[in-house]
Amino acid sequence: MVTWTIERLLDLEPYEFEELLGHLFTKMGYRAEVTQRSRDAGVDINVSIENFGLSHTWIVQAKRYVEPVGVKEVREYSSLRYRDNVDGVIIATTSGFTKEAQKEALGHNVKLLDGPLLAKMLERYMPEDPDRRVQQCALSENRETWNIEGTVLKQGEKTLGETEVFFRGERVLMACTNKRIFLIKDTSSLLSKRREVLHSMEVKDLLGWTHETPSLYLVMGGRQITVLSMRARKPENATEMLECLQQGYIRGEHLLKFERTKDEFIVLTNKRIAKIHSSGGADEISLKNILGTEIKGGGLLNRSKLLLIGNRKENTLYEIDCADLASWKEAIEAAIRVS
Repeated sequence: MVTWTIERLLDLEPYEFEELLGHLFTKMGYRAEVTQRSRDAGVDINVSIENFGLSHTWIVQAKRYVEPVGVKEVREYSSLRYRDNVDGVIIATTSGFTKEAQKEALGHNVKLLDGPLLAKMLERYMPEDPDRRVQQCALSENRETWNIEGTVLKQGEKTLGETEVFFRGERVLMACTNKRIFLIKDTSSLLSKRREVLHSMEVKDLLGWTHETPSLYLVMGGRQITVLSMRARKPENATEMLECLQQGYIRGEHLLKFERTKDEFIVLTNKRIAKIHSSGGADEISLKNILGTEIKGGGLLNRSKLLLIGNRKENTLYEIDCADLASWKEAIEAAIRVS
């Protein structure tokens, strides 16, 4: 009976996947250290081994992805080898690697562990039941954890931290766990100390985020894309927490491009494009319904606009008015090709 499958690995939380890899390398004879989230400086796991005075140290990057890891990630993580003065970099993923990524890895001493190979390694060195093993993974007791006052955490929910932001003119706390993002208002008075949860958002609905000083934008999915705009008092604290959530949302629908214009937000994901108006309404288009793009207009009196050519049966043209039409055209066409 096969114990480890790609599906079961994808069901793990991002940090649980990192812990599992750390335990796997320990079983293989390495000394493994899973870095604390939000303080890992781009490193998920440090592994080392020493025999007869000869030591080898590697950096491990854990990528719990559905889509293949591309050349961009390989190039980015290969640089960690020189920055941290280690022998090499290992990228372990639940998916696979593009041909370009495999070629890039050969030139930088980057070792690639794809999903099928990883499952075989787990079967050999850790044949125990995955659910029981994940619960027993080491290092979790070393994490900094605290409760989020005014909320009840679910089973398996772990806190990441909280930071102060300004939301709709009010000073509130943004608190993150591995499953949810909260916006919490302090409603304490002289007679009572109380917190009110203004928003509770599931991490699985987070499509992405972007930071444009001084503003921070959270892009949420679901039936309709929404954008939450706020200002972080300490942007570095907010971005550190959100970076910890990236593996959780990158596996599904995720943000590719974002722009705020005078009257609306323009959002492109790997599945749809949306124009979210400041008045509250939104227009969304599935990438599957876009047949092509074209830049038209321009001149002394008219601004150029990007036309999204829609369903021929309906003969519909959608207009996008943004700062850099060429970059949006390129991004949309690239997203359509892989959608």
